[in-house]
Amino acid sequence: MVASKARFFNTAVIAIVFSLFLPPPAQAKQENNDLMPFAILGALGSFGLACYQNTAPCTLDPSLNTQKQTLSLDYGADRSTEQFRIAIGADWKDSVYEGNAWNIVGRLEASLQRWWSTQDNPKNQSGYILGVTPVFHYQPKHMTYTPFIEMGGGLMLLNDITIEDEYKSTQFQFGSIFGFGIKHKQLEIGYRYLHISNAGIEMPNPGTDFHSLHIAYSF
Repeated sequence: MVASKARFFNTAVIAIVFSLFLPPPAQAKQENNDLMPFAILGALGSFGLACYQNTAPCTLDPSLNTQKQTLSLDYGADRSTEQFRIAIGADWKDSVYEGNAWNIVGRLEASLQRWWSTQDNPKNQSGYILGVTPVFHYQPKHMTYTPFIEMGGGLMLLNDITIEDEYKSTQFQFGSIFGFGIKHKQLEIGYRYLHISNAGIEMPNPGTDFHSLHIAYSF
């Protein structure tokens, strides 16, 4: 069983790394969503691995370590739409995967996000987004400065159905993230991509794609 899980993990890591070098869709540059496939597939794959390992967040028990929390700040933009996100997260008690050289750890984040338009006369000038997002960190072990790849996805609620000039059909949305960075002691800094859409529940379904600087502090 241990060998089977190790093979599953190694295959998943190879697939994720290989996917980073695949060419983006032809329209990706125009839509500002080059990383959308990585964010969505990475979130689904991470949840699948957690379910396979029978660990949080794929269990009825949230298994949160409330003694280890993380405050994170993200600032970024999607073309003419800027955003600031603040989140508080609690780590899961157990790793999603524990290998000899690598592990997958994570936390559950609750977030409040404010966006605003830099256009002169958009249909909607600003708004707020509430979110709950499981976040997975794929990282090597036993390093003073620890690089990581970040994936995750969760539920979001818009206070208004329109973001700037884009009518998003539903206030209920999904948020998928993909990022990378480095950790040292309690500090975490990196790049985070966030894709927001309703997964085709109702049309039209324009995506919002924020590219952000991500800073976090664990305490």
